[in-house]
Amino acid sequence: MSERKIIGSLPQKELIKMYGKYISKPKAEFFKSLGLGAIQGKREGLYINMLEGTRKNKSAIQLLDCRTSGGVFNLGHRHPKIVKALQDGIDAGLDIGDHHLLSEQRALLAKQIADFMPGEISKTQFCVGGGEAIDLAIKLARSTTKRKKIISAKTGYHGVTGVALGAGGPRFKDAFMWNFPDYEHVTFGDIEEFEKTISEETACVIFETIPATGGILIPEQGYFSRIRELCNDLGVIMIADEVQTGLGRLGTMVGIHGGLYPNELVVPDIVVLAKGMSSSIYPLATCSYKPFIGEVFEKDPFIHISTTGGSELGCYVTRTMLDIISAPEFLDNVIKMGAEFEKGLLEFKKNPELDDLIVDIRGRGLMYAIEFPNDRYGIGMTLRMIENGIFADYCGNKEDTIKLMPPLIITKEDITIIMERLEKALLSLPKPTKEEDK
Repeated sequence: MSERKIIGSLPQKELIKMYGKYISKPKAEFFKSLGLGAIQGKREGLYINMLEGTRKNKSAIQLLDCRTSGGVFNLGHRHPKIVKALQDGIDAGLDIGDHHLLSEQRALLAKQIADFMPGEISKTQFCVGGGEAIDLAIKLARSTTKRKKIISAKTGYHGVTGVALGAGGPRFKDAFMWNFPDYEHVTFGDIEEFEKTISEETACVIFETIPATGGILIPEQGYFSRIRELCNDLGVIMIADEVQTGLGRLGTMVGIHGGLYPNELVVPDIVVLAKGMSSSIYPLATCSYKPFIGEVFEKDPFIHISTTGGSELGCYVTRTMLDIISAPEFLDNVIKMGAEFEKGLLEFKKNPELDDLIVDIRGRGLMYAIEFPNDRYGIGMTLRMIENGIFADYCGNKEDTIKLMPPLIITKEDITIIMERLEKALLSLPKPTKEEDK
């Protein structure tokens, strides 16, 4: 039997047709409309290579990844130490493991997580993805408080699984008739609205530290501290969705604890991590919490299970990832590169040719946004970035805003390349008309 070819097994045109027929024709057509009617080939470091070119660009496309799938590729693609950890784990005899048996790798990883969690957060349950971990966090909050109401942001995003979906914005749930009275939504950053909404009937509050899908929104200093105070007063569980902001993205392991503002060290009751936990190689997510929240497991330790969550192989790979990103010098460099990244973006605002185009530039660490006058610029800028070799996209719940989340391993030289390509993309955009401004 001949060896199966892994990458480029069929011509790109045939693979795209197959994707449309058996997965999603609308998605295939959408990518074609962006000039990205191409199939991913080999990826390495900061770059994604396509199998072939497209109708518009016949040469093979190489994209510099400034999306990182929301932080999945924090260490870039196929980081050599991560690839070696996967190979070593397989060679050592690891596989998924049976979730009904005790696990060496889960125990070691759980301790490693507890060591960097703030305050008394010391317990961890393992999941496959962020949505599942958010589901568990909300379930734990309800079981602990014996209440049902959940407060989240109007334009937030916490995954598309059952319980998590209800906490997100309307775009992802309305089509599925997934609106329930126990979910209450407030404007992110508006503390007065939040104060009027929270009550003794509230089980939990869940926010992304920086809502990515909502537009890379930065709350004023003191916002989360005040939420923490109100949760304490009313016995409400505070959940930090750190799926995109955790694991070094803001220069700290937990973004809400010193990543937004160095002097604001908020300690939530539950922290959810995912995306970057996979180390770009093996799916893994975690729900970490204070011991009192896990009382439900005292009565029945099998009341929540995840057959493939916390795979032994995945845990071993994740331990290697955490060794890399938790090093003080690594986190210090994220802050340093974040400052360089911001500096480069702010230069665009000084360019008179871009005066009417850029509404705002905001962010923290290596998580930034460029906001434009209207939604048309979201897809327009995405297209122009692709044409100039940058892979990034617009925010799903705020389509006038582009989000930029490059790998945490970028260098000053990489940032120079990114800024040169972004500038070309920006200068190629049409200026907004007065009618559009209205």
